[in-house]
Amino acid sequence: MNGGIGIKTLTSLVVTFLILLFISGLGAAAEIIVQPGDSIQKAVNNSSSGDIITVKPGTYTENINVNKSNLTIRSESGNPDDTTIMVKRSGVDVFLLQGSNIKVTGLKIMGARSGYAGIRLSSCSNCIIENNKLMNNCYGIYFLRSTGNKFSKNMAISNTDFGIVLGTATDNILSGNKAFGNGRGTHIGNSDGNTFSGNTIEDNSVYGFYICGKSDANQIYNNYFNDTNMTIKNGIGNVYNTKKTAGTNIVGGPYIGGNFWGKPDGTGFSNTATDVNRDGISDSAYKSITGSIYSDDLPLVVYKPGSIEPVAAFSASPTSGNAPLNVRFNDTSTGTPTKWKWSFGDGASSTLQNPTHKYSKAGNYAVVLIVTNSAGSNTLTKPDYIKVVTKPVANFSAKPISGKAPLTVTFTDTSTGAPTKWKWSFGDGTTSTMQNITHKYSKAGIYTVALTVTNSAGSNMVTKTEYIKVIVKPVAAFSASPTSGKVPLNVKFTDTSTGAPTKWKWSFGDGTSSTQQTPTHKYSAAGSYTVVLTVSGATGSSTVTKTEYIKVVTKPVAAFSASPTSGKVPLNVKFTDTSTGTPVKWKWSFGDGTTSTLPNPTHKYSAAGKYTVTLTASNAAGSNTATKSSYITVTGT
Repeated sequence: MNGGIGIKTLTSLVVTFLILLFISGLGAAAEIIVQPGDSIQKAVNNSSSGDIITVKPGTYTENINVNKSNLTIRSESGNPDDTTIMVKRSGVDVFLLQGSNIKVTGLKIMGARSGYAGIRLSSCSNCIIENNKLMNNCYGIYFLRSTGNKFSKNMAISNTDFGIVLGTATDNILSGNKAFGNGRGTHIGNSDGNTFSGNTIEDNSVYGFYICGKSDANQIYNNYFNDTNMTIKNGIGNVYNTKKTAGTNIVGGPYIGGNFWGKPDGTGFSNTATDVNRDGISDSAYKSITGSIYSDDLPLVVYKPGSIEPVAAFSASPTSGNAPLNVRFNDTSTGTPTKWKWSFGDGASSTLQNPTHKYSKAGNYAVVLIVTNSAGSNTLTKPDYIKVVTKPVANFSAKPISGKAPLTVTFTDTSTGAPTKWKWSFGDGTTSTMQNITHKYSKAGIYTVALTVTNSAGSNMVTKTEYIKVIVKPVAAFSASPTSGKVPLNVKFTDTSTGAPTKWKWSFGDGTSSTQQTPTHKYSAAGSYTVVLTVSGATGSSTVTKTEYIKVVTKPVAAFSASPTSGKVPLNVKFTDTSTGTPVKWKWSFGDGTTSTLPNPTHKYSAAGKYTVTLTASNAAGSNTATKSSYITVTGT
């Protein structure tokens, strides 16, 4: 008995496990293997988001259209030389990518002609093109209306028109690529915000690098240009060097800065520039690059190893605290300095590499380090770097301190004692931790402002009571009760204006007025009356008009017309209320047992006959009935 229960339980657990295993496998990314003789395009067509298509070594002759996203196409070996994609139809791109998050890597792509590319990215985003050889195409790669893609470690070789082309392409990163032996190396047209670094462009026949005048905000640095012709138009905001940064540059020098501007015959700027301090960067900027307005302020030169001028750098800990404050200074200079001179800002100095110094008085201190070796010296100054503090004393000012809502006020911290933290309370429930802040008061009121300042020595608070005064222009508004009724009609008007008005002027629409805030007015004649209220205060005035707001009525007199009044069955008749006395309710009886409460109904008569129609019209003063006997005549078909 117990043994049977155990077997059933075990069986259920196994079945449950297998079901869960099956479910967990649904939707998982797959690897699709493509062998020589298979179709890569077929693999793309059969793929799902997240799949990886792995291509075995061999030659594949086809054109591939990838219009899916989140897909990887890679060679198995990672070596482009053993996995070749040869164009099948030369008048079409070898690879056409139309999606996002597509990765193509490790392939040799060849043979596109007549304006077509080895790889074309059309309206793509976040794609990665890496470690490919793009050879013997019209265009190696073409970025068309594509953004946020990465093109790295590729070779564009012997392409007839262009190696690399950007057309209306934005925010792409091109790094570590080589373009040589092409008609034109790299062309950037109408493309903004791209980063082009670490690339080698050389031995291209027409030109090496071209950027058109409608390409803006591109960053172009740490590239090796070695072509006879370069065409760089002005554009807006393009830059040709980054900040001088320690690190191996593209020609082996110790600093990354601008680009190497060479020519095959050795007459280029970087071929002939001087580098006295041997830091791998020209001693002079490359001005007006190829006739443009731009300059490369840190152009690279061929690096000649040897002692280089040091670059001063240092850190300290702590950089702030209570007096007396012991600070440890650490030299982080590059270029192997052999001498150091520190100035601590309080009159004291040191020649140690990593000194410790005691600051005895509160204050902000500038620190200077001069480092020297056989190639020269360099100085770094850090203003107000060390902050030795006492407990702060909070204070502030504001401008303006009064005005109409909304009121924008600029608060300025004038505290002493070098605070490092600030907390403002503006009196309207909002706060800020900025030192100097602009705050908008949206509502009228009188506001108390408080500021608490803090540093490592303590904190202090100042409160300015009823400091900000915000007033608002009044906005007229009112209600009335009742808004309709019989003659004579007494109406109570209630002012609901905002902004604290001090004066009121009512116009009741019947030639009378009032200056009370909440008047009662008697209407003695029937009619619809427009009521106007104007309110005034110190900041201005406002008027509100309610058209035909008060309706004073007499008993209505029912009347109506209809069209048509005769015709064949079925007959649709439009009834029109022509009653006088301003009715507010209607009751129609159409003579065939049906009714309506609409003021102007349309009714369908479905049977032949003569029909008597009755209309009862009502308002607050009473009701009246009009009857038209045998008014509608309906004949048979």
